[in-house]
Amino acid sequence: ATGGDLLRDGPGVLPTGRNVHALDPYRMPSASATTRGGAVARAILAKHVADNDGVYPETVSVNLWGLDAIKTKGESVAVALELVGARAVAEGTGRVARFELIPLDELQPPGRPRVDVLCNMSGIFRDTFANVVSLLDDLFERAAAADEPEERNFIRKHARAMEAQGIERGTARLFSNPAGDYGSMVNERVGAGNWTSGDELGDTWVNRNSFSYGRGGERGEARPEVLNSLLATTDRVVQAIDSVEYGLTDIQEYYANTGALLSAARSAKAKSGADPSKVGCSIVETFGDDDPKELDET
Repeated sequence: ATGGDLLRDGPGVLPTGRNVHALDPYRMPSASATTRGGAVARAILAKHVADNDGVYPETVSVNLWGLDAIKTKGESVAVALELVGARAVAEGTGRVARFELIPLDELQPPGRPRVDVLCNMSGIFRDTFANVVSLLDDLFERAAAADEPEERNFIRKHARAMEAQGIERGTARLFSNPAGDYGSMVNERVGAGNWTSGDELGDTWVNRNSFSYGRGGERGEARPEVLNSLLATTDRVVQAIDSVEYGLTDIQEYYANTGALLSAARSAKAKSGADPSKVGCSIVETFGDDDPKELDET
């Protein structure tokens, strides 16, 4: 039997000794994760637009972590799909075969663009959900090739800008540590006191997470130029909190990844001449309602 989270999925997940696997990765995101993840993504966009004079974010960085994906059956993946303007297509067996683009005129609210998504994957997500990684990579390639105006498709806009600069594989959007390796090393630097500014921790995060994954031979290719280009267009970072048992200040991975990623995005913004203070951070409590909180509200 499949497992799950007791609060989200009910007593059916008990007793845990019979749950020989947590979920079927080929059915991710689940129907419930799709519904809630879509609602969360729309709320994130609505808040960002309201706080930024009606302007949509060009790029949103979504953290894809293995354990929260298991507990929520893919809610973070559903957030990414909604931002891009895509949906999962399942076979008759329920297996997800592909992620397809929703036509622009069907996106809600009317007139909204496809938002580019930088996917920061934990090592566990990268290694456990290789099928999802391949489907997402295929989706980003098709979004970049879609015959749509760049002002309504930021994935295409950014991919073409990188192509014009001679950057290879400007459609790469799924980044993690080197193949077979884990961790940002930011927590080690903090523990050793070997840093003097947040920019240094952001640089450490970039150096450790500039490896691209996807279909074919894309198994940890170093693509720092693509990552830095995406960070310069990142307007928001999204992080899920998947348990009532701990919060942002209880686990080092939140500052070592989310905090360092936010610092890296703000540094890249500053280098591009944009206002780094405009980069926001949405915290999503997967056990709560669909209303994401700003970082300074948690």
